[in-house]
Amino acid sequence: MKSAFLTEPRNIEIRETGMPVVKAYEVLVRIAYCGICTLEQRLYDGQRSIGYPIVPGHEASGTVVSVGSEVIGPIKPGDHVVLDLVNRCHVCPACLSGNSNLCESRYAKGQQVLGAFSTYMAVKPQQIQVIPPSLPLEQAAFAEPLSCCIRSLRKVGASLGQTLLICGAGTMGLLHLKVALAIGVRVIVSDIDGKRLEDAARMGADLVVNPSDIVAFRDSVRKATDARGVECAIVTSCAPSAASSALEVLAPGGKLNIYTSYGDKPPLPVDMHTIHRNEYMITGSEGRNESDFFCAVRALAYGKIVVDDLISNIYPLDEVGAALEKALAGNVYRVLLEMQGT
Repeated sequence: MKSAFLTEPRNIEIRETGMPVVKAYEVLVRIAYCGICTLEQRLYDGQRSIGYPIVPGHEASGTVVSVGSEVIGPIKPGDHVVLDLVNRCHVCPACLSGNSNLCESRYAKGQQVLGAFSTYMAVKPQQIQVIPPSLPLEQAAFAEPLSCCIRSLRKVGASLGQTLLICGAGTMGLLHLKVALAIGVRVIVSDIDGKRLEDAARMGADLVVNPSDIVAFRDSVRKATDARGVECAIVTSCAPSAASSALEVLAPGGKLNIYTSYGDKPPLPVDMHTIHRNEYMITGSEGRNESDFFCAVRALAYGKIVVDDLISNIYPLDEVGAALEKALAGNVYRVLLEMQGT
């Protein structure tokens, strides 16, 4: 089999390796597609490190090859599946309280972290969700990022009849848009890129605004909300000004979620008195739990969320370096790696 090993920043090598040794409680999956997430991009360009060498990749779909003798559950060879590659111990306080995305052991030594830039993977059955054959495997690879958006929207309590501001119209911002529209939320999308605003409007955004002119931005949002502001806002752009603009139009009692991660540690652009006076609720969201992932898989399988318009490019595994450079270029949505035939 083949795997792509990141050995140092901007150096990734395709290596021939032995097939995974599948334990009795594991499942062997042939990977079909894997998305290149912001995490993989930051690992590749050196902004973040988990250690070298490492096989990146966690937004994966594929087909079951074999099932270990001690695996319990309705998983069989030939099943089409998506992978939820978070390591969860199921015994720490985070796991037991429903926040398994924050499992205290998810990065513990001795575990497989990421790994889907490979033609095959051996995984635990709890890391698998079976999908119907009618769902294209390239679209199924969006189950992981979609589940993160579902968690994000749950954190702000977005619901029917509310108005949500999404700051940033990249892949994750537009996935948030698709989920929010599916649950009946009115959505305003902001971005400084005119093409991305056009795409957001085409995908159903109720209003698109450019926040470059903060006065015009604030006036547009307040006009659309009868001068009250938005009930909830989600920041998917890593530009510090995105959070500032969200706070400009957050209604009293509103909820703000910092969805994106940052290479540095920018301070929150709001004073404590403003939070106090307006009863703002400010939170973050990191990854997803099992429920979020299950919900994402069903939404894709039932056709309630369609993501084919977010696939910008598909590269074979042998061209992983070019794929990563394309993803880093910033003028695309999701870039996928295809393992079949590699």
